[in-house]
Amino acid sequence: MRLLLLGANGRTGVTKLRRWSAIHALYLREEDWMFCKVPSQPLSRYGMSAGLIIVAGTPHNLEDVCKAFSVKQKSPDAVIVALNPSRASDSPFSKPMAPPRFMADSVANTITAMKQHGVPKIVVMQALGVGDSFPNMSVWMRWVRHWTYMKHSYDDHDLVDMEIKSSGVNYVLPRPPWLTNGRARPVRTFGNNGHGVGSFATISRESVADFLLDACEQDTWDKSTPVIAS
Repeated sequence: MRLLLLGANGRTGVTKLRRWSAIHALYLREEDWMFCKVPSQPLSRYGMSAGLIIVAGTPHNLEDVCKAFSVKQKSPDAVIVALNPSRASDSPFSKPMAPPRFMADSVANTITAMKQHGVPKIVVMQALGVGDSFPNMSVWMRWVRHWTYMKHSYDDHDLVDMEIKSSGVNYVLPRPPWLTNGRARPVRTFGNNGHGVGSFATISRESVADFLLDACEQDTWDKSTPVIAS
């Protein structure tokens, strides 16, 4: 399967690069206001396979996105989006640096390119608390969602949710809770809204990466927003 990955230089994206050779086309963002940069080291420095292709640009620009869809004149079979608005530091509570609709506009560009190139499926990493999963966040995280800088990310995720569901494309929108750096573990799903996930649920980035790839290859979660945890 040929996959296009947007947000490959984020921590979850890099996890996929290290573990999987099935991703043949990567899309790394490089705008000056973005926290992450395109790696300057050789691909071998990141444990990437020789089959991986880096296309430099920003998903906020439709022309760049269309360029990534036609690498070697071959369209991907599916798209994985692991974008998150850039921040002043790596802390999730730091000041946002990206435009308010960075993810929503990037996904809108991606959907436009998908329709132009006949790509049927998009898998977008979201978060517990997006859309109708908000009531199943812990009380503390509900406060964080509305009264810290994380509000900007969640608002953008909500716009992505609406953008994709109104587009007509096939999708999976996994919603993990708090992310950790542990090893991959079996993933449990808690429906589309996270009922029963609990207040202290976590999941490793490696586990999320595995799930995103499974969601591309399988139809089990098509047109759904599964809340996932370990």
